[in-house]
Formats: sequence, structure tokens, C-alpha cells
Amino acid sequence: MFFATSSYLSSWTKSDWMHHLLVEPLEARFGRADIRSPESLTGIIALGGQVNRFSEAGRLARTYRNLEIVISDRKDLSQALAELGGGVDPSRIVLETRSRNTYENAIYCAELVKPKPNEHWLLVTGALHMPRAIGSFRMAGFEVEPWPVSSPEPGVAVQAVHEWLGLISYRLLGRTRQLLPYAESPNS
Repeated sequence: MFFATSSYLSSWTKSDWMHHLLVEPLEARFGRADIRSPESLTGIIALGGQVNRFSEAGRLARTYRNLEIVISDRKDLSQALAELGGGVDPSRIVLETRSRNTYENAIYCAELVKPKPNEHWLLVTGALHMPRAIGSFRMAGFEVEPWPVSSPEPGVAVQAVHEWLGLISYRLLGRTRQLLPYAESPNS
């Protein structure tokens, strides 16, 4: 048995090891929130970065037409509307334009939204980025529900290294409570 396992592991390439050690722990940390009761949802927060975050937020916004949408890291409503993919009423969109990083996304979104304890906000960001984002939002006192989107394959290992360094620095700077936040809030 050990021989078969060690033979299997020895066939892994450097890329396989990088993916297993760096990418998988981040991507697999948070699954998508259970939204079988969409009437309990309050809104959607989409963090800047990859365009697939905004297209997914747009899909959710078209599916759940009562939800408010917060776009963080976009300065122009017409650009945000275009990236959401159309069919979204601009009156539902709130732009958070001050943030320069994930921690500020959380702080400024919390200031804008002023979330109440019974509200449920979906956080749309990359799967690799979700642990740092969730940790930052928790530190800001804003419990959000994860809605990760897949990361583009080219450069995924570089993105993973960026996220691990971000998690370490955020923990050292007191921007998160855990190095690698739990999937369930420790307070729940």
C-alpha cells in the first residue's frame, strides 16, 4: 500500500505539488453558502479584481431581483453595470470607492451597509481570495456568507503565493483573527 502511494506521489510534477500545497487549501476552505431560502438574503457584495467576480454578482442580481448590490473597488457606475452583464437596475447598486485593499473593502463596506445581525450578505470574490476576505470582514464585524468564484488557471500558483503572504501579513497586522479563517465563524 505504501509503495503504491509513494509511487503515485513520486509521479507528481512540481506543478502538482504547488497546486496541492498552495492552491487547494485556499480554494477548498470555503464552499458556496446555502441559498435555498433566497428570501433570507439581504444583498451581494462583489470585491474588485477579476471580472468573473462581477459577472457572477450580475448573475445573482438578475436571479434575485430584490437584493442590494455593493460593488467594492469600482469608481464608475457605468463600468460596474457593464461588468455585471446588464439587466441590473442601477438603483440597486451601491459603490464603495475608497478601498485600496481587502481589509479596507471590509471596513468601508461595513460603514456603507451598516449590517444588522439578522441580515445575510453574499460575498462574491475569488476562491483563493475568500479566506483573507472572510477574515477581514469578520474583523470589521461584518459576517458575510461566502460565494467563491473559480480563479483563472494561468498564474494560479502566483496568485496563491500572493494570498498566503497576504494571510500572513494580515494576521501579523491584526487585520484577521486567524491565519487561515475557519469556514464557520467561531462565534456561530
